[in-house]
Amino acid sequence: MSTDQTAEDRYQAELKQSDIDHHTPTAGAMTGHIIANLFLHSLKIHQASLFATGTAALFLDQKAKQWIRAEEDFLNQLDRLLVSQGESIPTTTGQIAEYTMLEENGADKYRPGQEQLFDLVKDFDTQNLFITKAVKLAQKEEWPELEDLLAHLLAWTHEQIALAQRFLNHCLKEGLYSEEDEDDDDDDEDDND
Repeated sequence: MSTDQTAEDRYQAELKQSDIDHHTPTAGAMTGHIIANLFLHSLKIHQASLFATGTAALFLDQKAKQWIRAEEDFLNQLDRLLVSQGESIPTTTGQIAEYTMLEENGADKYRPGQEQLFDLVKDFDTQNLFITKAVKLAQKEEWPELEDLLAHLLAWTHEQIALAQRFLNHCLKEGLYSEEDEDDDDDDEDDND
């Protein structure tokens, strides 16, 4: 490291490289999205655990702290792994907001508890899209440590989705993303041409 390079210079170089990596994309860049999603999802779980009513409040009373601890643990492991390999990670709230693909709305805390819980389930599902892509990129880049950690995260999120969907009396895939939905959207666009 050059002694004449300032902290700001180094940070600007990191941002430039991060932008390049996100447009490529790389396993590290995709994992940056996962880290941001985990950060925001933990906050949303906390909010729902405080404000959800009805039976969802009972479910979250039992599960929210476990979910938050698990997500924070995965987030910390991913942070350490990426930093140890010289990769960039989101380190500011601005980067978290930029890289997350989850949506938040302060008014959600006043929605029925079942809806708040189902939103958390859909967030797990959204995270899985990024985790699956990052696993494939880690395989392609021959990064087994990252692939293994992401595979564990993916298995855990699938388990939490199944648990919550059963509680909500939903079929496993009910209301969640499917590639068929995307194909239907593509067909609709073709019909409009």
